[in-house]
Amino acid sequence: MPEPSTLTYTLTYVGTLGLAFLMFLAQLAACGILLAVAGTARLITSILARSVRVVHG
Repeated sequence: MPEPSTLTYTLTYVGTLGLAFLMFLAQLAACGILLAVAGTARLITSILARSVRVVHG
């Protein structure tokens, strides 16, 4: 049976790594969402700019 202090250290270390991994995945998701929103906004502004040009000559 391993020492209780070693077990506590191992569980704390694994928990910290797990939380860091989840935070990394959340950051990747947030970056992807931000890029999607920026691309959508650029597309909408492009469409609106073209429609204004067509209407106003």
